[in-house]
Amino acid sequence: MLDMGFEAEMTIILDNMNALLKSENEEEAYEQEVKDAGAVEKGATSQYRLTAMFSATMPADVERLARNYLRHPAVISIGDQDSGKNMRIEQRIMALGSEKMKDGALDKLLGQTNRDEKIIVFVNEKKTADFVGRFLEKKNYGKPVVVLHGGKAQDQVSEEEEE
Repeated sequence: MLDMGFEAEMTIILDNMNALLKSENEEEAYEQEVKDAGAVEKGATSQYRLTAMFSATMPADVERLARNYLRHPAVISIGDQDSGKNMRIEQRIMALGSEKMKDGALDKLLGQTNRDEKIIVFVNEKKTADFVGRFLEKKNYGKPVVVLHGGKAQDQVSEEEEE
């Protein structure tokens, strides 16, 4: 949303939500969370809001928004940025001239990979993720295929991993 120019609108929405942010103090925030959970169990409305942000990258504007609206966030990154341990991770961005070229390019790229390598393919739409998943299953590269997107319940993803 931020990269599409909606930072001002997101800030307005977050600023006008009818719930309190937890304390900046970690111990106090934990106490607030415990108290809030107890109240919710008894049927009350949560006093403190839970704000979650997900981003594959952390550009400056995302970091700024996170600092303003998240309390003690969990940040997950692949590898250690300072030690270079993630140097084995290769990222490829392919700009193709047409939609028709995508299947062939993905097929060629995956055909060149080692069978033991793990691969993540990012796409921009749920239906495209489902299509790519079916395409890869048909090609049978000898690797399990799991499709993950916001339109799937967690148990659907778990079932795919088991198959």
